[in-house]
Amino acid sequence: MAPTEDVEWTELCEELDQLTLHLFDALEMLQAKRKIFNDLVEQGWFSLSKSRYAMGNKSVSALQYGHQMTSLVQVNTSKKERGQMEFQVFSEDTSASGQRGENPTILEEIGPSEQVLRRRKGPEKTEVLVQPQDTASKPAVGLAKQDPLTWFGILVPQSLRQAQKSFQKG
Repeated sequence: MAPTEDVEWTELCEELDQLTLHLFDALEMLQAKRKIFNDLVEQGWFSLSKSRYAMGNKSVSALQYGHQMTSLVQVNTSKKERGQMEFQVFSEDTSASGQRGENPTILEEIGPSEQVLRRRKGPEKTEVLVQPQDTASKPAVGLAKQDPLTWFGILVPQSLRQAQKSFQKG
């Protein structure tokens, strides 16, 4: 082998070694982040079970969720030049203040826009329209800024607040 080929070969080996070390560092960091995430989710579920025990099974269940739930945090992904992924986390307060470049999504309600009661009388089947008092459907924009803990009452146990914080950190 010529000395120039030997030098190129050693440079190639050193570059491969550096890439391998970088890969192992990235895998170690990924493993640490997964462990932290799993611990936070586990703590959140444990706190949620404590609040279920304190308030009762029926008080903390899917029946208390809002029917027009919207997420308070959104994650946007984009691809960089070299195939790397970039993640951006937007919370509800930053998107409401206008820091986010795009318009927030507005939920559209399906169905009749006005609720109407029909009063039917006797055999002649005449329909009289009666408007209910302020029960018309409201847009979901106002509900998005609401704290989800209020779905479970005004005075919620501390364990439910801890569960919310653990899930938010995760």
